[in-house]
Amino acid sequence: MQLVTIDSREVAGRPGIITAGGDILDLVSAPSTLEEAQWIPHSVVSVLAAGEEGKEHVARLLQAAAGADQQSLRDAGVLLPFGQTRLMAPVRRPGLVLVTERDQAGPGEPDPVAYIKSPNTVIGHGAQASIPWGTADGVLVRPLLGIVLSRPIHRASEAQAAQAIAAYTLLFDLSRPHPAMGEPAAVWRSYLDSKQFPGACPVGPGLITADEFSESAGLGFSMNGVGVNNSACELSRLPALLAGLSGRYGFRPGDMVGVDIGLAQAEQRRYQDGDELSLDLDGKMRLETQLRM
Repeated sequence: MQLVTIDSREVAGRPGIITAGGDILDLVSAPSTLEEAQWIPHSVVSVLAAGEEGKEHVARLLQAAAGADQQSLRDAGVLLPFGQTRLMAPVRRPGLVLVTERDQAGPGEPDPVAYIKSPNTVIGHGAQASIPWGTADGVLVRPLLGIVLSRPIHRASEAQAAQAIAAYTLLFDLSRPHPAMGEPAAVWRSYLDSKQFPGACPVGPGLITADEFSESAGLGFSMNGVGVNNSACELSRLPALLAGLSGRYGFRPGDMVGVDIGLAQAEQRRYQDGDELSLDLDGKMRLETQLRM
């Protein structure tokens, strides 16, 4: 299932799910309209944190919606058109956004190099990312696969880490260009600081639960509608990566880990004002953002 967060009057948005017909079912309004169970999820994280029970509840709502009069649901504001509905980042304000430099550790390394991005960097699908330094220094665009957790872990085993992976999403990590090896510490600090501006982490458009995938996930990166690069990730690698990171970080439900699966290395290029970036996950989900300089 694909979960999204609908931009609404609530600060945290409203959880929704994509139907088979491509519309969005509002999970807050649906229970009362469809006379289903009274549990109302307040966010996509609450659905993931409820585990199988949460997914089963949402599946019942989807089934009930499919058997109801579709126009009546649209008139009630329960069923929303995807293309005309403004979305937030699927996790409105993650407690931790951790980004890895690559999906495997180097020789002699216990786990990959990683850095934290502020939750204030996160924006949703279709939003513009305003680059605060303009075109002066160029932009590094790192297309990443996002792991979303459903349970707290710290110093976890690989099996425990596997159980904590609830869903996948897409994200871009935006910053100044990567410094060359041997550059002074001040240059590296400037590079890391540049990853923290508001809009430096477009995420979305939704979360796809892990049970939708088998052994691998493929990502394709495009700019202005033209394919640039693609790569695949063996999902069986991710529990070991997450377990290693959990030795240094504590994770909670809704936290995200951005994994570089090989797309990012070639994307340090000269971008221009108005460039449109898109990232596709196995044809199931597409994240879009526009750069403003």
